[in-house]
Amino acid sequence: MGAMKDKQDILEEFLESLDCPIIVEGRRDAEALMKLDVDEGDIVVLNKGQSLLETVEALQDCSEVIILTDMDRAGKVLRKKLLKMMGAYGIHEKRRPRELFSQLRLSHVEGL
Repeated sequence: MGAMKDKQDILEEFLESLDCPIIVEGRRDAEALMKLDVDEGDIVVLNKGQSLLETVEALQDCSEVIILTDMDRAGKVLRKKLLKMMGAYGIHEKRRPRELFSQLRLSHVEGL
């Protein structure tokens, strides 16, 4: 038996790693996480009428957040913008959840 993790193991580790605010792109992404028992209060949805800066300012009391933008080009650009803005507030990205999400071979959070 190899050390390969199956998709279920990766998903379980992914869910266990979600222990700080989680930034997602839209409502369907949030709904997908809530179906997996992630607390709605831990999910920050972009594109709800707030600017990116307003969203980051609302998180300024957090030292760490999880960015789960989609793995497409637009999601990667959005993540870069968020990282730059968060850096000004001393907010760091918890990278492990995104790495695990990538291992699930999904391009969009709503696919969970």
